[in-house]
Amino acid sequence: MPLPQVTIEYGGVVRNVPTRVAGIVSYLSAVRSASEAKSFYEALPSGPALTEWGSGVGVIYEELKQSGMRLLSEVKEDLRKAICNEDILRLSDQVNRSTVQILVMVVGATLRMPREFEPISVTVAAILLKMGLRNFCRQTDDTEPR
Repeated sequence: MPLPQVTIEYGGVVRNVPTRVAGIVSYLSAVRSASEAKSFYEALPSGPALTEWGSGVGVIYEELKQSGMRLLSEVKEDLRKAICNEDILRLSDQVNRSTVQILVMVVGATLRMPREFEPISVTVAAILLKMGLRNFCRQTDDTEPR
C-alpha cells in the first residue's frame, strides 16, 4: 500500500507521519553529522552542547510518547474486545516468545495494521504485557493510568 494511501486510511494512527518523520530523521542526522565532522577534524568548533542535543531528543521522545498515549486511548476498547478473553489471558500468565508472537498478531489484526507497521503492534503488545493483560482488562475509563 503506498504511503499516502496508508496515511489517509490510518490517519488517526499515523497523523502527519511524513512531516514528523522527516523532522526527526533530519534532526538525528544533523546530530550524527556534527559528531562525525568533529571526529574527522578536531579543530572544528564543538557546535551545540550535548545538553542541547539531549534536549532535542527529549522533545522527540515526549512527542512520540504523547502520540502513543493518544493511539492507545483511541483503540483501547477494540483491544479489550480482542484481548480480554480467558484464552488470551491464560496465555499471558507465562510470557514466552510464542505468547508475544500471538499477542502481536492479535494486536495487529485488531488495529488493522499493514505489515509495514508491525513495529507499532509490537510496541502496543509490549506495553500491554508490561501493564499486565489482566490489569488492562480490568481497567475502566475511571481507572486509566496517566
